[in-house]
Amino acid sequence: MLTLPATQRLLQVFERELRERNAAEASRDELKRRKRVSGDLDREVIEFVAQVRTTGRSPEQMLVELKGLLSRVAPEVPSSHRNELMSSVTGRAIDAFFSKSSESNKR
Repeated sequence: MLTLPATQRLLQVFERELRERNAAEASRDELKRRKRVSGDLDREVIEFVAQVRTTGRSPEQMLVELKGLLSRVAPEVPSSHRNELMSSVTGRAIDAFFSKSSESNKR
């Protein structure tokens, strides 16, 4: 597995958001009002993708790496919460991978 400087920060922010979503389960209205991915997590995904791109990895390799990393964070959190956040993160990663870096940073 590829270890990049952005990896640890990405995992920390993902874990924080995953735990927050799990804790907010009692309040489904709060979850509905939330953005799909926070600004912090969005920035970390963009940074991770930018670093992966510089290694010459394909989008498919980037997704396998990303999903592998994120799947090990906070294993006690129910998979339904993880899958929802993972879907948003992987969608954002795909978008960032194929966007010009200046466009990705505007989001």
